[in-house]
Amino acid sequence: MLAKSDIAIIGGGVIGCSVAYYLAKQGAKVTIIERAAVGSGASSVNSGVISMATKKPGLSLDLAMASQRLYPALSAELGMDVEYLVLGNLIVAENETQAGFIEELAEEQQAASVPVEIVSAQRCRELNKLLEGRVLSGMYCPTDAQADPFKVTQAYARAAENLGVRIFSATEVEGIELVNGRACKVKTSRGEVHANWIINAAGAYSPAVGAMVGVKHDVKPRRGQCVILEATDDMPNVRVSSAGQLLAKHGGASAGGGELQVPLGYTNRPVAGTIMLGSTNEFVGYDTRTTREGVTGICHSAVALMPQLARLNAVRAWAGLRPYSSKGPLMGDGGVPGYAVASGHGGDGVALAPISGRFMAEYIASDGKRNDLPAFLRALKEQ
Repeated sequence: MLAKSDIAIIGGGVIGCSVAYYLAKQGAKVTIIERAAVGSGASSVNSGVISMATKKPGLSLDLAMASQRLYPALSAELGMDVEYLVLGNLIVAENETQAGFIEELAEEQQAASVPVEIVSAQRCRELNKLLEGRVLSGMYCPTDAQADPFKVTQAYARAAENLGVRIFSATEVEGIELVNGRACKVKTSRGEVHANWIINAAGAYSPAVGAMVGVKHDVKPRRGQCVILEATDDMPNVRVSSAGQLLAKHGGASAGGGELQVPLGYTNRPVAGTIMLGSTNEFVGYDTRTTREGVTGICHSAVALMPQLARLNAVRAWAGLRPYSSKGPLMGDGGVPGYAVASGHGGDGVALAPISGRFMAEYIASDGKRNDLPAFLRALKEQ
């Protein structure tokens, strides 16, 4: 036997580590089982953007707002600087269709108490001096933020370990055993892990874990390619993306033949001094390779709106698989007694990690009885 725990978590990404931390804070004995290394999946290829401006009102926005309220105190709580910075976020419209889209979105978000505003093309260029291409208008949210995705994941992992959580990396999950209809044992390449609860936090690979208990999860891998530019001084901090990127994200864009048309995505990393461009949104199965078409499309769209970026060298490119769910994050009841799920966060794993961990800890502590996520969010807001 590899271990015996109150809870076994499959997946050592930011969601799995966050869930483990909040459960351990409640005194639970927790084991994380990770097929590679902590944070080596989607968490290592995450933008780290904590955005309200990209969410439509509803559960996704409510989750994002609740999670953002937890972020300012996170570095102190976890004992590690996660580089949480409030830098603002600008979504620009390049044509009339996009302009109408952000105007409608802004009205909905303002009604939901998100501090967004529609700004002129001139104001867009004042917010980010790199913008020189054709822009009609923009939607600006001054409270949107970012954090270092690597540090957020590692901070949760270290804080969890300090509370007694055991992390088994380089450990493949081979099956889940049910006794009298309840999930109670994880079979791994290194032995068995017995637990009262098993949580599937395997991200894009969560459907394969669900199949081990006869459950289908509405999650599929969505590849995002990004390009990192060399470190340089005095780059604008306000994040900029094209409304086309938001339309592609919500519209289910997939890979096609020829050069990918990738809307602008610009994120400055003030601490490191680098700039991240991208990303693509592609349904190509579990292919984690970057492509000439993807990288070229990212660079072309960036230079079209921000010509000054052409003088910088691209130092690397990467691709990651985001766990996409058409229903949004799947958290709580996994469909089998003793089995829970925390997946489907798409590209918002880092942004939603604090609130996801808090909710899953509450769910497990109630032995699966408190599974009403909207009610949980309302109660948390009233505290």
